[in-house]
Amino acid sequence: MDHRIFKHMIESLSQNRLVLPAFPQAALRARAVAGSDDGSAIAVAREVAKDPALSARILKVANSSLFGFSQNTGSLQQAISRVGLGHTKTLVTNFALMQLMTPPRGAYGRLIRTIRDHSIEVAALAYVICAKGKAFNSNKGLLGGMLHDVGYLPLIQFAKNEPEEVLTDPSFIPSLRELHTQSGNLLLMYWQFSPELVEVVSGHESIACRMDEPVTLRDVIALANAIVHEPDNAAREMLLSSPLAVKLAVTELTEADYSRMAEVKQFFS
Repeated sequence: MDHRIFKHMIESLSQNRLVLPAFPQAALRARAVAGSDDGSAIAVAREVAKDPALSARILKVANSSLFGFSQNTGSLQQAISRVGLGHTKTLVTNFALMQLMTPPRGAYGRLIRTIRDHSIEVAALAYVICAKGKAFNSNKGLLGGMLHDVGYLPLIQFAKNEPEEVLTDPSFIPSLRELHTQSGNLLLMYWQFSPELVEVVSGHESIACRMDEPVTLRDVIALANAIVHEPDNAAREMLLSSPLAVKLAVTELTEADYSRMAEVKQFFS
């Protein structure tokens, strides 16, 4: 990547001048209601209904095979009751992120799509790892997977007006690897997300772990991210025999696991 652009990015980050995208308001309100002590399906449905695209996605998930209901529902309130407030809060956040990652045309859009598609893969695998190892909440795995690379978004946006040859340079995304965790930390603090999710953003690039400490969401996302990044099957097998995989009690991925991942990815289609 052009060293001039890289230098400007570092300066903007260090001086707190990086332009950060706002989180969709309907999703923020729905998250707040779902997480409140007096939250109810009716109250959350009222907020979700303000965003038609969000409503359609929640209904789609509630009627999916993952929840095993014999009859579909067209009621947003009933859909939220089926899914549960905790899962709804996660889904609302994930779908809002999908809105932020909607790729426009051109080279800039292709970069956004690359981050979005990778995030969906990691989210689906994290969901499966949580369900398989039973060491962590699957909803949080899904959310952590979608959020882990969110720091790339403001960095890509920073460079979107650069010449196409800059944005199509194969080294562009890899060159941002060290910056995206810092950018992601700023973004999650701006959105007022939890320290647990900030830890995911800052620590997901390393599979180092302490075996004597409890499993964290960062552990789950770090393993999922490493596996998704690795195209070689032999290297994936090595990752599944790593201390982190042992800690998470996930030392193999079966055909059934990959089928479950495909189901989860349908959430985002």
